[in-house]
Amino acid sequence: MAERITFPNLDVSAFQHPYDREATENLRRIIGFERVVAKFIELRYERLLYLFNVGSAVRVGERQYPRLYNMLREACAILDVPQPALYITRNPVANAFTFGHNKPYIMLFSGLVDFLSDDEVLAVIGHELGHIKCGHVLYNTMAALIRDVIALVSQFTLGVGRLVGASIEAGLMEWRRRSELSADRAALLVVQEPRVVLSLLAKLAGGSSRLLDELDVDSFVAQARAYQEGGEGDNLDNFYRVLADFSQGNHPFAVERARLLDEWARSDEYAAILRGEYAQTVKQVKIKVN
Repeated sequence: MAERITFPNLDVSAFQHPYDREATENLRRIIGFERVVAKFIELRYERLLYLFNVGSAVRVGERQYPRLYNMLREACAILDVPQPALYITRNPVANAFTFGHNKPYIMLFSGLVDFLSDDEVLAVIGHELGHIKCGHVLYNTMAALIRDVIALVSQFTLGVGRLVGASIEAGLMEWRRRSELSADRAALLVVQEPRVVLSLLAKLAGGSSRLLDELDVDSFVAQARAYQEGGEGDNLDNFYRVLADFSQGNHPFAVERARLLDEWARSDEYAAILRGEYAQTVKQVKIKVN
């Protein structure tokens, strides 16, 4: 394809999903949440996760997995994101994640890299960079350890932490699912081809290595559109859909993500970003006074 467009000074508000924004606001309004955040940072949990994760992984660089390294550099340039560390770990599961509030890093599982095309891997890297760009990493890291954190906070607060812990955990899980929608949009901004991201989601939903040539992206998109259309006007069906989505844990259903991304890819908002018409971050220039 032609050289991809870059988005200098791209502001998060240009692509952040409204569900993500709403969930973040709801999370910050939960009583006791800011105190838990402060304690999490104080106890340096992210350092523990860093040592655990990178101790058995290979860091990607110019000489080690240079193809992945070039993908990282391109994606960072497109989204205007400082380059984080990128690692690949031996794991057959098709997965990736980003941790590290102060020094974010991306972890790719070998099962994911082996399963996807180069463009789809680029989309995954763009997705993870979207989490960094949107400031998701601290809350994502907390969500991975929230039960342990709440138990510790409860000790410092004579048990009061347990009273608010359930609402904080529920709020984090809801926010975590919604944050994925913004990261999906970042993936699309990086690869700039909707079919690539939709193919990625189809593979994550039900791809088979042995039957991969029989997976049809158009049929998957049609399934995603039907998933929503089937429940319009039926409150009970919509309730079951929300309940099922909530039971998924960290991520919304892949078909729901595909439907929402497909809609955004065909929107005026996305087209405007490609034309260079988007909200931009004003970078401060330091002036030295003698």
